Amino acid sequence: MQHDEGATERRLLIQLARLGDLVQSLPAFVSLTARDPHRPLDLLCPAPLADIARLFPNVGHVLPWNGEQWHAWAESFAGEFARSRLCEVEQYLTELTTEPYKMAYVLNHHPRATLAGTLLAIEVQGPNLRGPLNEELSPWASYLRHIAQTRSSNRIHLSDTFCGLCGVTPPSVPPHLRLSSIDLPGDLAEVGISAGQWIAVVVGAGDADRSIPQSVWIEWISTLLAQDSPCGVVLIGSERDKTTALAIQDGLSPMIGGRLWDATGRTTLPQLATILKRCHWAVGADTGPLHLAASVGTSAMGFYFSHARVHETGPYGQGHWVWQADCAKPEAWPIQASVEVIRDPVSAMQQEPVAGWSLWQSHHDEWGAIFRPVGDSDPQEDQRSAVWHQLTEQHLSLQGMQ
Repeated sequence: MQHDEGATERRLLIQLARLGDLVQSLPAFVSLTARDPHRPLDLLCPAPLADIARLFPNVGHVLPWNGEQWHAWAESFAGEFARSRLCEVEQYLTELTTEPYKMAYVLNHHPRATLAGTLLAIEVQGPNLRGPLNEELSPWASYLRHIAQTRSSNRIHLSDTFCGLCGVTPPSVPPHLRLSSIDLPGDLAEVGISAGQWIAVVVGAGDADRSIPQSVWIEWISTLLAQDSPCGVVLIGSERDKTTALAIQDGLSPMIGGRLWDATGRTTLPQLATILKRCHWAVGADTGPLHLAASVGTSAMGFYFSHARVHETGPYGQGHWVWQADCAKPEAWPIQASVEVIRDPVSAMQQEPVAGWSLWQSHHDEWGAIFRPVGDSDPQEDQRSAVWHQLTEQHLSLQGMQ
């Protein structure tokens, strides 16, 4: 695409990762639109996630990125160069936008995202400091790499790091997706209608090592539904989670009939967001649906283990809960204690510690999200302000050198 120096002030946010990353880009998107409310901000995301991107408040155009097609083109260019392929690429870009953007904000440190920004915009801001052919990282990207490599304590949430990459501060209030009235299929229309608490249970995970065992879910749901007060459970997941959901149901007592709904593989993403919005709680591992629940205002409770870290990717917003495991593969789970949080969140502040786990609650301030340990009389020093000032100074210094 030819870059016209007279291009309009249109801007583009690029997020080409999975559902959880897209949802956690919402704070950066909101801060960018708040900084320049009169400049359009469009969003480029994977085509299967476009319907969720359209729920972002004040979003302009949503551009669907066909990752499979781009992979096929990349494979074809590895052999003999075919000019016809180049024409196909140019046609695809023209269908996305007829004129280049003034600025693209890239949130992924991946060649496909860098390529998209370079092809679609005159200027690019993101992980790469000096363009797609230079591997030098921006201060925020360097910070993220350091945290990932050392697994050191990270007090800045991924969503707020996305803000830093874009040159904005986190929004003062955690933002939510803009949901409209959406019809639900069949019996799922009943979700959230009757009295009592409704809990969405996310039975699967994008990564196998973050999947909570079926036996844990069977015991957890059984413990939850053993209470006398009315309560409904909705199993959440994709098509590939249907087998897991059926196994969970087979392991539950027949006495819970009429209190369990299976939504796995039965909803579009907007319908899933609607179900989560109707529930009082969403419970699961560090997964896209858990973050989607937080983004529609539903209380979230996560079980974080494997590579998941509460400070980096805990549910964004105020009043969410995360059980952080001390090891990658927990042998025991805080089933009774976590159910008690659902029943009475206030009582969680007086809970006895659970061996192998720590409980954290989310808060929000001028530096974005922060998770504080429950029952810790000597919390660690909050490093976020110092990190923000340091990285901002580095960014401004590098800008002055260009």
